[in-house]
Formats: sequence, structure tokens, C-alpha cells
Amino acid sequence: MPEKTITLDAISVTASKTETLAIDAPASISIVDHAEIQRRQPDNLADILRGTPGVEIAGGPRSTVQMPIIRGLTDNRVVIRVDGARANLNVGHKGGLFIDPELIKQAEVYRGPASTMQGTGALGGVLALTTIDANDMLEPGEKIGARVKAGYTSVDHGMTWNGMAYGRPTDNTDVLLSVTRKNTDDFEAGNGEEQPFTDDDYVNGLLKAGLDINDVSRLTLSLQRYSDDHELPSAPDGTSISNLTDRESTQTTAVIGYEYDDSANDWVDAEVRLYGMDSDIHEVRISDGRDDKRELQTIGLEGSNTVRFDLAGGELFTTLGGEIFEDSQEGRRDGAPTPGWYPDAEMLISGVYIDNTYAVTDRLELGAGVRFDSFDLSADGQEDRSDQAISPRFSASYRVTNWFQPYVSYAEAFNAPSLNQLYNDGLHFSLGGFGPDNFFVPNPDLDAETAKTWEFGSNFKADDLFVGGDALRAKVSYFRNKVEDYIEQSTDIMAGTTTSSNLPEAEIKGFEAELNYDTGVMFAGIAAARIRGENSRTGEYLSNISGDKVSLSGGYRFVDHGVEVGGRANMVDAQKRVPDGEDERDGYATFDLFANWQADDVVNGLTVNFGVDNILDQKYRTSAATLYEPGRNVKISASMKF
Repeated sequence: MPEKTITLDAISVTASKTETLAIDAPASISIVDHAEIQRRQPDNLADILRGTPGVEIAGGPRSTVQMPIIRGLTDNRVVIRVDGARANLNVGHKGGLFIDPELIKQAEVYRGPASTMQGTGALGGVLALTTIDANDMLEPGEKIGARVKAGYTSVDHGMTWNGMAYGRPTDNTDVLLSVTRKNTDDFEAGNGEEQPFTDDDYVNGLLKAGLDINDVSRLTLSLQRYSDDHELPSAPDGTSISNLTDRESTQTTAVIGYEYDDSANDWVDAEVRLYGMDSDIHEVRISDGRDDKRELQTIGLEGSNTVRFDLAGGELFTTLGGEIFEDSQEGRRDGAPTPGWYPDAEMLISGVYIDNTYAVTDRLELGAGVRFDSFDLSADGQEDRSDQAISPRFSASYRVTNWFQPYVSYAEAFNAPSLNQLYNDGLHFSLGGFGPDNFFVPNPDLDAETAKTWEFGSNFKADDLFVGGDALRAKVSYFRNKVEDYIEQSTDIMAGTTTSSNLPEAEIKGFEAELNYDTGVMFAGIAAARIRGENSRTGEYLSNISGDKVSLSGGYRFVDHGVEVGGRANMVDAQKRVPDGEDERDGYATFDLFANWQADDVVNGLTVNFGVDNILDQKYRTSAATLYEPGRNVKISASMKF
């Protein structure tokens, strides 16, 4: 008989370099764990993060174009990590983040500046994706195993196939190999209209291995290769299909990690990670065969060590760390360099930091840290740029009672202008004789952005609240983020120019709340966000600020039968606070149902998932998209473990 379980206390990988429960961190952190990901049967990043407070997805429903927006900030203002490797590709309307949802074990969102330990660029926050490994799949006592899985989605007649093999060849090694193939047709929106060129076809492979050198040190390896091939508009985040391409997107990621963790050693708690990511978008225009390539190679090295001290009756954790990474981009059109719209360019960023967490008493915790960053940007035939910055942070939390922990934090973050913002100077788009062609105008004087954020929040944690064994976890926060030298791209249709420039100051502020309750049999959650953003000097609204959002979820477990059923609601208010010249966005509400069955009593190792997304067949667009989302979508998948 399945056991009643409650797993609300997920471990954060972004709050610090030591294991920290997200609910205890003095920060706004949301974690979508593997159980929740399986409930959602996600097709893309938006499905994984839907309902997370303060988070939206830019680019629309085409999966290869989606990028996260955290508290109104996106692009290079959000640090994205996959198994620790930076995913830095962002090619304007074409996106740049390629993931296989089948392999995601955990998605963690850190909202707010997180540059001190997560690296330069985290003005809006961090999205950290972690893939599964052999230890996640093996049952206790098992040495070897395999799983096959098949899934179907009705809205696009999509089929997903996944096969895994995993095991522990020796007592101190583990390895996992996984291959996923997904193929879909164009999907239908809520009005029944087919959305053209929304089909997908990708293959993703993952190899993960670990070696326990001894009881306190571990070496890990992660290799991942993603490849898709389908027809897409040249600007796939929009509705126009007048400029079609045959597009291939590939991404290869390698991460080698080393960890040393000895609870008996107060002086060494270290980790080192070497990573590389090669991302390539290759488009051949169908009308005339024009061949465009954009490639970004990222190589990085980071490491840290945490030392523990007994200090005046309290415990002090001091972390010293650093990071260096290089982005090298290359653009080609019909084999020739493209100095205008995707120039050959490089960016080298290095940083060092010290961060301290001091548990003064069992109730009072103080945190303080500082990071120094420098960057160098260069492009063929253009002016080099370099700069540096210091980013401090501090926090204080006090556990008033066992269940109530208010906190206050202040953090600064630093973000260099991207290579494209600084150097693009070619043709942006043509109006085909209905107006002047539009050209990028480079701005070599762009300053780096800096964010200064105050946050006031509270963590709530209670067990055995209403019935024996239940658990309540909640986070609420109010934040005010002032971004100086905010970089904004503006397009002047009549002048025929597109350029990036600095606003003296932008302000983004808001309220977020997230609550989860679980008895082991029943579970429920609510998340809400209300965010406002404007140019501090002119009062003009900022782009990418979503409408007020409330998300609800809940379900019931028939524990004796291994069955779980439930539903979700996602409600977003209309957004009328938009910049001049930008269309207002309608509000919407969607409702989903889900069920899963751990069918071991019938067939050993069998799991069946069923769901219906957008059950009322709502026709809607998210606040950051122009293309309509899928309509009613019946999802079913079955997996078998051997």
C-alpha cells in the first residue's frame, strides 16, 4: 500500500552555497519539484512555471522562443542555469533556451537581485533547472534499472517518447542515459483556429555520471545534446508568417563538477564547476535559400568554499567564491560575416565574492556579502568596452515564533549591456515599400545597469496545524527595485531606426505571496502577484509587466489505490498599464484538471498520468505574447520501470 507522504521542504540551490531549505531563506524563492512537474506533463518552460508568482514567459507558445520574465525583467537580466551551466544565448525574437521538460527534476526561481553568489546579470533573478540522475530513478536496494515512457497531447496530436537506463555499476559510481523524441503538429487555439508553424520536432539526449571518490568528495559529469528541426517564421515570437525559414536549433552542454562536503570539517565545504555550452540557430529562408547562422559558445569556471566558525555563541558561515566565463558569438549569412545584425563579438566577465551568514541565536540570522565584477566586450571593427562594479547585499531574519519568520533584505546587482545591445547596426526589418527600412543604430556609450532592491517579507512554517501530520508553508513579500541606467530598445518607424539607450532610472515594485498546504491526503496551494513598473523620471509604464495574477491548485490522494486527482486555476487581470504605442492586453482565466495513478498493484512499475489543460477552451494570450495559446488539451502519458 502506498504511504502517505508530505514533501514541502525543498532544498534551494540559489539561496546560498550550503544546503538551505527554501522556506527558511530570507528571500523570495519558488521551487517546482519533480512531483509537480509530472502532474503538469509540461510541453515547454511555460507549462513548468505557470502559476509561479512574479514569473511570466516571453516569446509566446512556440517552445524554442520562450524566455523567463522575473518581476518584469528578462533577457540577460535573468541568470539561467542548467545543471549549473549558464545558458546565455538570446537572439532577440528568436529566443535561445532549449530544454526537454521530460528530464527536469526541479525548477527553482529566485526572484530579485541575486548577483552576489549567482553571478553578474541577476537583476530580475535566477532560473535554475536541474536534470534527473540515476539516484533519482533507482529504488532502494536497486543496482540497475530502466524506464520507457510515451505521451500524447490532443491539441497538436503530439507524441513524446523517452527511454532511460540507469544504474550503479559499482558501489561508488552511478550513471544515467536518456533519449527523448518529441513530434507535434500545429496546435489549435481556443477558438479552434490552427496556429500555423507551431509544430515541433526535437531529439534530446542526456548522459549523467557520478563518482564518489570517498565519503566526503564526489565528481560528477553531465552531457546533454538538444536538436530540433522545423519550419518557423523568421520572428517566431510574433504572428507574421511572411518570412518562413527551415530552422535547426542545436545546443550541446557539458558540465564537470567536484564537491567536497565533510560535516566534521569546519574549514572545507567546497565545490568547483567547469562548463561549456554551444548553442546554434541555423535558418534557411524558404523563399530564396538565404542561409543564416548564429552561434554562441559559453565557457565558464566557478568555485566556492564555505568555512564555519563558532562566534560569540552563534555560528558563522563564510563563503569565498569566484567565477569567470566567456561568451563568443559568431554570425554568418551565406557564409559571410554579419557585422551588422549579429557581429562576431566576445564578452569576458569575471567576479569574486565573499558572503556571510551569521546565526546569532536560534532565532536571529544576519547575512551580508559583497561581489566585485568586471567585464570586457569587443567586436570586430567596433569599439571595445569594459567596466566594473561592486554589488553588496545584506539580510536579517528573526523567528518570532516557531511558525513566523519575518525578514528584510537589501541587494544590488550589476548587468553589462549585451553584445547585441551594444553592437548591432545592420538592417532590422523591411516594410516592403510601405515605409522606410529599419536599421539598428549601435550605441557604444551604453552604460551597465545596476539594480538596488529592498524586500520585506515573511516565511510561515507550521506542522500539525489542523490535523496530525499536516504541513503549511507560505512566503509573502513586498519589494521595490530601482534600476539605474535601465537599457531599453526603442524603434522609430518614421526615422527607420532601432537603438538601445539608458533610462536614468526605472522602478519596479510589487507584492507576491505563495502558500502550500498538505495533509498527505489533501493538498492545496495559492500564489498571487501584483507588480508595477515605470520610468521614474517620466512616469511612463515599462514593458514586460504582467497583469495582476492569482493561481490556485489543489487535489486529493486516494492513498490506498495510488491515485491522485486535482485541478488548477490561473487568473490574470487585464493589463492597461503599458508603454505608449503598445497594445493593452486582455485578462483571462484558465482551468486544468489532472490525475495520476501509481499502478504497481496492477502492473509492477506502471505509472499513468492524465490531464486536461484549458478545459473551458479559452482563447487567450499571455501578457508577454502576441500569439494565442493552445486551446483545450487532453494529455495522457504512461511509463514503465523495469
